[in-house]
Amino acid sequence: MSESPAHRAAKAAHSVDHLFGSRAFRVPGTYLGAVAFPHPRRGPWHYWWQAHLMEAFLDAAARERRAAHADAAAWARSRAHQLLRGIAVHSGGRVTNNVFFDDMAWLSLALGRLRHEDVAATGRTTRTVKDDGVALARRLEAGCDENLGGGSWWNTTRDYKNTASTAPVALSFLRMHRVEEAHALLMWLFDTLFDAERGVFLDGVRLIAAGSGTETTAVDPHVYTYNSGPVLGAALELAQHVTDPAQRKLWLDRAARLVHGAAREFTVEGPHGLPVLKGQGGGDAGLFTGILARYLGEAAASSQLEPTARMTARALVAATADALWDGRREFDPDVDFSRPGVTAQTVDHETVAVFSPEPSRHANDTQRTGAPVELSTQVQAWTVLEAAALSADR
Repeated sequence: MSESPAHRAAKAAHSVDHLFGSRAFRVPGTYLGAVAFPHPRRGPWHYWWQAHLMEAFLDAAARERRAAHADAAAWARSRAHQLLRGIAVHSGGRVTNNVFFDDMAWLSLALGRLRHEDVAATGRTTRTVKDDGVALARRLEAGCDENLGGGSWWNTTRDYKNTASTAPVALSFLRMHRVEEAHALLMWLFDTLFDAERGVFLDGVRLIAAGSGTETTAVDPHVYTYNSGPVLGAALELAQHVTDPAQRKLWLDRAARLVHGAAREFTVEGPHGLPVLKGQGGGDAGLFTGILARYLGEAAASSQLEPTARMTARALVAATADALWDGRREFDPDVDFSRPGVTAQTVDHETVAVFSPEPSRHANDTQRTGAPVELSTQVQAWTVLEAAALSADR
């Protein structure tokens, strides 16, 4: 019998937690995702990987809450709170100790969801969640100005405005009910970086010779899967905030164009002959397709989006999740996971799974034998499986 989308997502949650979970500098009550499995003695610090790990725990909390599994939902929320403490400890005591506005925007989005899950479950949240959310909002405000016509800077160097920062900042502002600011950021994105023919966003606008008095600008034409995701989410949420029917239709139409653009530009043939979302590599790029899938899952679950776009989003997420699940390497965590022949047979406790960073290919082909598995690619797979569970629930 085929496993349900919820079962698959729960397996991914267990696997990532088991393989990557650790304390921050061994401080009790903290949690971080190790950069790789097996855990390196020393590894780079990826603040935004941790923010997306928190989002995945909150996906799990929401899924378990919908299923009335209170204990499992509480476990996932607890992990998110521990992770917030871990990020603060690793960042020198404050989550705002960061020079990248997109990093802080991703964490701001996660904290908004953590507050929502806390309130839904217990009627309240912690002062830390509230205070960190306010502090991040102030930092995001500081990254937005009218230079280059609007948008958000990528980092404190202030020589590059891009989709990667502006989109999650806009979505974060929307969830704070700062609708006018979010609308202005989204308008800048569509006016400046949207490729209407392809239905995707270019990466950003760079300021050349900043501070010289003779600045010029150059558009970075690169296109990445994740840039479409938060704009899609923001367009759907903005449509709920506007009262004018024409404006609502405009933003829903834009959301539909992004869904169809993703289906056209970001897919390859999957192992079952269906189009699946393509991966964009490892490292930071190991998260990109998962981010897009999160918001495609929201589009698939949206009753306001036109049916063709909804069906397209649902089919993309489901096919990608199926490919990742069928291409996993599942194994006893006490044996050598790196051997391609390792299976889940004859074990005495729960297995764990490693997923491919490229949904169209099996993990045995993409995870080189003996090579570490990156946290980013596994959070990506978990996010896709959670998106499939969400769209299956609606």
